[in-house]
Amino acid sequence: MDNWKPLLVLLFVSTFYSMDAQQTACRKATLADVVFLVDTSTNVAQENIQKVIEFLSSLVSNLDIGHDAIQVGLAQYSDETYQVFLLNQYLSKTDVLEQIGDLPYKGGEPYTGKALDFVSTTYFNESAGSRAKVYVPQLMILITSGESSDEVELPAKKLRHRGISIYVVGVGVQNTSELQQIASKPFDKYLYSIKSFDDLPDLSTKLLKNFCFAIESQVEAFAKQYADIIFLIDATATTKHSASEGVKRFISQIVEQLDVGIDKYRIGLAQFNGVGEVEFALNSYEKKEEILDHIQRIVLTGDSSQDGIALESLLETLFMDIYGSRINEGTPQVVVIFTSSGSSKNIMGAIRMLEEMGVKNFTVEVEYFDRVETTESYPSNATYLLYGAKNVEFVQQSIVTGVETSIQNLYELDRMAPAVCSSATVADIAFLVDESSKVGSKNFQLIRAFLLKVVDALDIGPRNVRVGLVLYSDEPRLEFTLNTFKDKLEILNYLKNLPYRGGRTYTGAAIEFLRNKVFTREAGSRKRKGVQQIAVVVTDGQSLDDYTKPASKLRRKGVTVYAVGIQNTTESSKLDKIATYPPRKHVTTLKNFLQLSNIRWKIKKQLCNDIVKSTFVVPLQSQNVKEGCVNTEEADIYFLIDGSGSIQPTDFDDIKTFVNETTRMFQVGANNVRIGVVQYASEPRTEFVIGQHNQMDDLIKAISNIEQIGGGTRTGDALIYMKSLFQTASRENVPQFLVVITDGRSEDEVKQAAGELRQQGISIYAIGIKEAVQQQLEEIAETRERVYFVNDFDSLKNIKEGIVQNICSTNVCKNVKVDVVFLVDGSESVRSDDFQKVKDFMQSFVNSIDVGLDNVRIGLLQFSSKMREEFQLDRYNTAADMGKAIQKMKQIRTGTQTGKALNLAASYFDRPKGGRPELKQYLIVITDGESHDSVRKPARAIRKKGVTIFAIDMLRANNSQLLEITGSQDKVFFENDFHFIQKQILFEICNLQDLCKRAEVADIIFLVHGSSGVTDLQFKNVHNLIEAVVNTSVVGVDKVRFGVVVYSSTQEVYFSLNSYASKSQIRKKIFNLKPLPGKPFTARALDFARQRFDVNHGGRPSYLAVTRILVLITDEPTVPSDKANLPMAIGALKEDEINLIAVGISKADRAELKEITEAQERLYFAQNYDALESIHKNLTQIVCEKSKPVCSKQVADLMFLMDGSGSISSSNFSIMKTFMKDVLDSFVISKNGVHVGVVQYSAEPQKEFSLNEFYNDIIIKERIDRIEQMQSTTYTGKALKFVHSLFEPAHGGRKKRGVSQNLVVITDGNSHDDVEDAAVALRGDGVHVFAVGIGLINAFDLLRTAGDARRVFTVEDFDALKNIKRTVVDELCESKARPSEDCDMDLFIAIDISRHTRPASSLLLKQKLQTSLPELLQHVKSRSGVCCKADVPVNIRFKFQVLTQAKKIIFESDFEGYNEGIIQKFLDAQATVDTYLNVDFLQAIQEKFFSAASAKVKVVLVFSDGLDDSPEDLRKAANSFYLKGLDALLLVGLDNTQNLNELREIEFGRGFENNEPLSIELQDIPRILQKTLDTIAERKCCDVFCKCVGEIGERGARGIPGNKGSTGYGGIPGHPGEEGGIGGRGPIGINGTRGDRGCTGARGLKGYRGYRGSQGEHGDSGLDGIDGEQGDKGPPGLSGEKGSPGKRGRKGPRGEPGERGQPGLRGDHGDPGINNNVRGPKGEKGNSAWQGEPGPHGLQGEQGHKGLRGAEGQKGTPGPKGGQGDLGEAGYPGNPGFKGPQGPKGIQGIRGPPGQQGMPGPQASPGPIGLPGSAGKLGARGAKGEPGDPGKKGPLGPTGQRGVQGMDGKDVRGPVGSKGRKGEPGFIGYPGPEGEDGNPGVPGAKGPKGIRGRRGNAGRPGSVGDPGDRGPPGPMGAKGPRGSIFMEPCDLVNFSRKNCRK
Repeated sequence: MDNWKPLLVLLFVSTFYSMDAQQTACRKATLADVVFLVDTSTNVAQENIQKVIEFLSSLVSNLDIGHDAIQVGLAQYSDETYQVFLLNQYLSKTDVLEQIGDLPYKGGEPYTGKALDFVSTTYFNESAGSRAKVYVPQLMILITSGESSDEVELPAKKLRHRGISIYVVGVGVQNTSELQQIASKPFDKYLYSIKSFDDLPDLSTKLLKNFCFAIESQVEAFAKQYADIIFLIDATATTKHSASEGVKRFISQIVEQLDVGIDKYRIGLAQFNGVGEVEFALNSYEKKEEILDHIQRIVLTGDSSQDGIALESLLETLFMDIYGSRINEGTPQVVVIFTSSGSSKNIMGAIRMLEEMGVKNFTVEVEYFDRVETTESYPSNATYLLYGAKNVEFVQQSIVTGVETSIQNLYELDRMAPAVCSSATVADIAFLVDESSKVGSKNFQLIRAFLLKVVDALDIGPRNVRVGLVLYSDEPRLEFTLNTFKDKLEILNYLKNLPYRGGRTYTGAAIEFLRNKVFTREAGSRKRKGVQQIAVVVTDGQSLDDYTKPASKLRRKGVTVYAVGIQNTTESSKLDKIATYPPRKHVTTLKNFLQLSNIRWKIKKQLCNDIVKSTFVVPLQSQNVKEGCVNTEEADIYFLIDGSGSIQPTDFDDIKTFVNETTRMFQVGANNVRIGVVQYASEPRTEFVIGQHNQMDDLIKAISNIEQIGGGTRTGDALIYMKSLFQTASRENVPQFLVVITDGRSEDEVKQAAGELRQQGISIYAIGIKEAVQQQLEEIAETRERVYFVNDFDSLKNIKEGIVQNICSTNVCKNVKVDVVFLVDGSESVRSDDFQKVKDFMQSFVNSIDVGLDNVRIGLLQFSSKMREEFQLDRYNTAADMGKAIQKMKQIRTGTQTGKALNLAASYFDRPKGGRPELKQYLIVITDGESHDSVRKPARAIRKKGVTIFAIDMLRANNSQLLEITGSQDKVFFENDFHFIQKQILFEICNLQDLCKRAEVADIIFLVHGSSGVTDLQFKNVHNLIEAVVNTSVVGVDKVRFGVVVYSSTQEVYFSLNSYASKSQIRKKIFNLKPLPGKPFTARALDFARQRFDVNHGGRPSYLAVTRILVLITDEPTVPSDKANLPMAIGALKEDEINLIAVGISKADRAELKEITEAQERLYFAQNYDALESIHKNLTQIVCEKSKPVCSKQVADLMFLMDGSGSISSSNFSIMKTFMKDVLDSFVISKNGVHVGVVQYSAEPQKEFSLNEFYNDIIIKERIDRIEQMQSTTYTGKALKFVHSLFEPAHGGRKKRGVSQNLVVITDGNSHDDVEDAAVALRGDGVHVFAVGIGLINAFDLLRTAGDARRVFTVEDFDALKNIKRTVVDELCESKARPSEDCDMDLFIAIDISRHTRPASSLLLKQKLQTSLPELLQHVKSRSGVCCKADVPVNIRFKFQVLTQAKKIIFESDFEGYNEGIIQKFLDAQATVDTYLNVDFLQAIQEKFFSAASAKVKVVLVFSDGLDDSPEDLRKAANSFYLKGLDALLLVGLDNTQNLNELREIEFGRGFENNEPLSIELQDIPRILQKTLDTIAERKCCDVFCKCVGEIGERGARGIPGNKGSTGYGGIPGHPGEEGGIGGRGPIGINGTRGDRGCTGARGLKGYRGYRGSQGEHGDSGLDGIDGEQGDKGPPGLSGEKGSPGKRGRKGPRGEPGERGQPGLRGDHGDPGINNNVRGPKGEKGNSAWQGEPGPHGLQGEQGHKGLRGAEGQKGTPGPKGGQGDLGEAGYPGNPGFKGPQGPKGIQGIRGPPGQQGMPGPQASPGPIGLPGSAGKLGARGAKGEPGDPGKKGPLGPTGQRGVQGMDGKDVRGPVGSKGRKGEPGFIGYPGPEGEDGNPGVPGAKGPKGIRGRRGNAGRPGSVGDPGDRGPPGPMGAKGPRGSIFMEPCDLVNFSRKNCRK
């Protein structure tokens, strides 16, 4: 018996503690309504009913049952649902338990859905005892044991939507999907599945814990709150109106109605009368009687007018903690102010201060006043009149109700959400919320309300916006992931009951958790689908761990981070280190949690606006910046980059990436923008000088190959060093720029050195990172405009466009001529201080631009419910006068009718009001509210006039309305910073965005004749005309080439197409151009000029399809003897597809020139040489339009999917077809070039023609014209599935041949079916999808189709399609490379060493791995490219993990490049524990692997001492790996592995021939592993499953290269010396010594970085509470854990972030391996953007204004074509207008009186007769082309007539095709240009070789591997022949069939 005593005692104690634990868990759960719903059907055997009863009894026994406590109801169900007892039926625990004990068994089928409906209607209502109306938690617990016989999802959803939490206990249910449909989420809290009823007792504790904690959280969330109420009396106003007694009585009556107490309502009172006087503070009295007594004793006196100042000072005092305010605890603050209407304006500042503080205030005016005027003064506050007894009672009751309901309505949802949120329909948003003890329960209640209302504004849905939430204090707690909830109401209900725990603040660990656990594919992240990733961090103060590195990692992952800091975050810079750059948009700092209600609207709008802008606007703005930089034609830019030891290698890579991406924004070339780079530390080093690399690809490679030098930071010396470099590279009139990038304080002075550089005319930009000093940055750049500061290196990418925009905007606004009208909202909703900000913005805008009647004209209109003209466009001529007028503007202050204002504003762009319609015109609308009338039509009318509209939202404007106003989201601005908006708008205005801005690719020859009487001064106008065309072209070898031929009776080449490749050279040559004396033989000259386009004369081959343009300039008709030759010359030009433009001057024959051009729009006539200036703009425009970009080298499959639904009119359908044909003009369509197909769709898809049906552009266009509209509904998803099959080879698709696959979807509305799945399948198959949306449809639907915002295009209407043609073509051209992923590899490393055999042996193994594993992995990482991507190296990233037997991870790294530091930490951690290769081991790896791996190839490598589980179970676990997408599981046996063959049975993925098990003992294991990984990579990336290779010979003892490494070792002493100079810290010097000890090889550079990283310091801070666990003392820490599991478990999480916080050390060793991430393809894209930049010569534009009007008139002739019909109408009255001013010159006018020349003809009835006339001309040509065959084609006359209309029939000639073939041999001449490109590259070739040498030094530990790379070629050559001798080809095939297996 004695032996049983200990057992009995133990049993008693355990039972006692179990009950005590349950009671403790439910101690605070004191109020709830709980309904139990029990399944008593046949699924529950009768013998199990008693177990259910016992389970229910155990739950109820731990609850506090009672009327004002927890009420319980019980129902049971089977076929029917039975009411056992209601919530209010039994209110004592004894009665409830008794009723539960009598629960009967029913039997029958389970109808759970019906039961849920029964409980909803019968139990959860007020009559049954439900207390939901008073916010009592409502819960239901369902116990079931089988699937329901009816539908459960809808009944359960109804319950959840009512806010009822549903807990589900499933017993023996195999398929839990039905249970998941019922239970609340997240399932880990609400769903419990057990195997049998015997497990119910064990479940009760866990269920009670979660259940009671939920009740406690909900009770706390809805706990009654009190308020601090302060009464403020304006003593002057009150005594003036004899209202003293009335006010005191009024206050007393309010106080009497409140529950006053120190923990309840607190009351304070003060009066102000010039000075503030506190009568009693909030903590002066605790009893109501004392307060009332004091009120009666108050004496009010005063007559001061300084009430506002006194009140503000008084409020600052009253809201301090010492005066009893609980504002910092989150207690609502209420202020009641008694004043008069006359004094209300004096206290306006105080009222606004209260609003900003989050204080609710009431204003009571003590006399009769004008209600409307008072309401306008402060519309956001409650204002009451105080007169009459009844009125007093009403006001009192209103104030009391307002105080109390402000708490009750805390969770009421906002009635309105920002309109932009309805557009922001796709995003992943995760909230990270601080719940530490500093927050407090009341403040957390405010956070709940804040989250609730922000989430409510979002468009929640599985395919729309997803939301996740993490709370954190001591450790992060995942509340729900991005894919937990699919229903907004369920999220809102969960947020209302959000638990609060308290604890300490560890923000860094929480951010790391957010990155690893929430923004992952498993947690619902859709980053791979292009969905915006957003994190909102809400924190209240200082973190106890480092958060900068985790925040940087999160941002690097592509997450946009917002930071809201409250209370203890006094330095905004702390939040800057968390948030995304720029902080002005992403950081919000508040003084208290009550202010959350103020920023709610702002945060919602920022989030939604960011979703829209980041997805669609940012890519467009980036493209605009790039296009805007076309004006930066020539520039010399040096980057001076900091390479000092304080910069980590990964950070240095960020610098190089920044330089690379910035460089790509410019037009790089020897005669364009040139780039150089200098690196500096203790001393500067030139990486490459300006002009050394003039090809983009070479430049990008050179930047990527820069290696960090390390050392100190002497920026001043580096600036001095730059002087001579700039002097050497100087070019005349070419601007010079220096971009300085540094991360710390300079050791020397920088001011003087920077000043000397600026005196040289060099513009300096300073970029500071991390510890850079703002003062030094300003000294370097001189002005803050050129200073940029970011908190981390990952933010450099965010300032790239700002710097480029600044560089490209230099002097660009000079000589700009535009009209700008401001339309400013002056309505009552605009606060006076905001209105002043608007005026300041406009004045700053005026001062930043060249204002004047001949330059920029500015007008100003103000609107409210009416519009008021402040001044017209032609009112002021100077910025000073305009500024004064702006500041004098008075606010109107009525309603908001923006539509009416827009309607009236349209006329202000016309001439009567100072407008210049021939110039670019802009309207800038600034508003802060929603318009009460429609804006769509008036805004569209203004845009139809050619006016570009910008809209600025001051906070509360309706984004949808602004979008209707501007017509484009990128022209809508939502910013707090007007300065930023100003820069954006000015950049777009000053870089005039014409439809065609630059001639891009063309060969252009000017054919010039001048008569003998022309003076040099007159001929100067010809120079100017040619120069105008040159200036508006992108000049370059691969861009626009120019040539000039002069002629008379003879012809002379002034310069050829290949003579000059820069604008400056061409301009200099043109300056000396003179006419050739003699009579003009124009026909002969035309033929001569035609031949100059040949390859032999500098032209480009015909197969490149480069546009050819010949511009004839003459002032005389051709001589009569030559006139007969004109038709032949013209015909030859047409055959060669040369576009002919004619410019006639003075005596030139207009009829002759018209015959030459055959088109009026290509003929320009000037009555004299001086008039040439008037045609500049028109000539440059037509040249630009003709020089369309052609994807000449493109081989692609291009499919159009066009919407033919009924919502598209027939005219718009025709426009769509025209758009497709225009796009095709940019491609060379042929059998071996571009293939085109078209599918139309509506309700069903319909193939018009496939990719392999037609190879001729003329035939394709004809087929497009024949397409008939289907006119039904829109099912885009179905059409995408259909078109997918047309990319297959059977339909002409060439994807298997590596040809680019492209699909252009054109639609005008939202699809009636889902498009995402079909679009994902298309893109997954390598098809580039482009989506074009017409109308303001939801662009996110287009994003789901295209998958990439850069391939989404939206236009307002079909007419605007032509505006995006170029952009679409550019994107199509850039997609020419076959879509393929880099063959990168993620390699997961783990080790299995356990002591189950010999402990001594395992220790020996661990020691051996310390040396062998780094060498092995270093050899493995040196992978070259796979066979299908030989030029792209395989980038291998390693991840290491150590898992204990208890499934606890004690070490884990990220996937990173090879890093010895990480490997050593991994091995150190591995040495402290035993690991076991069992199922748990593999499952733990699987859980971690797929959430972190992102490379194409995924491999797990395990070093094992043998299996620790059954082979069968391990095979199943390995198969699970395989099914999830793992490419290979490799097992390498260690020295003591007993059975290697067992390992081979588990692994997979090694390939056919590798049957032998892997072992660390194999002498050649590094080579074998490398070969195995090579096989895996080629199988995955290249579909190569078997290949034959020669044997690898033995690696000789080539130790000589190692000696080279020792040479590098001598350089080490210099660097540490420099470091010592920098640090100057005694203690850190010790850490440096430790770093030197770790550096074993010749890596002085890397030892350096270890020193400057000073990781030792971070380690010390990480040891804050756990001295034993931190650092390298792993083994003692583990034993400590075993001793006291509870404490160790709590502190473990802090240790893990400490380990992750050390990646700085890893980065040092990974430097050489990270530098070569390929950006080759992107380089090509950059090249296509090198388009000329005519900034310096914009002056010529001034002279062209007179010609603008003429240009408009000429364009009127093609009016019948559609778009310019309006201009044609304006032209009718214009004809006599021309005659008027040009009376004396009328005979020679372009459209003068001689109407018989064709102008009136096309417009009058003789139009139809014109067709036979043109046919007659064709007949004449037929006679000349009499080779016979064309004559046979006579019957095709009708087809010829169509050709005449489209100008295509003339081109369809057989002989033309044959001539094209003859042109192809000219390809031989093409290498000529290549030679030119190669010349500047010669000096650069030696630089990279030096870099490789350095790499060898760094790779010293792998010396064996380096010789191995050189060794294989020799033996392979030797053994190859032997293989062929032993086995014939057929034998080899048979051998492969027998031995090859997967």
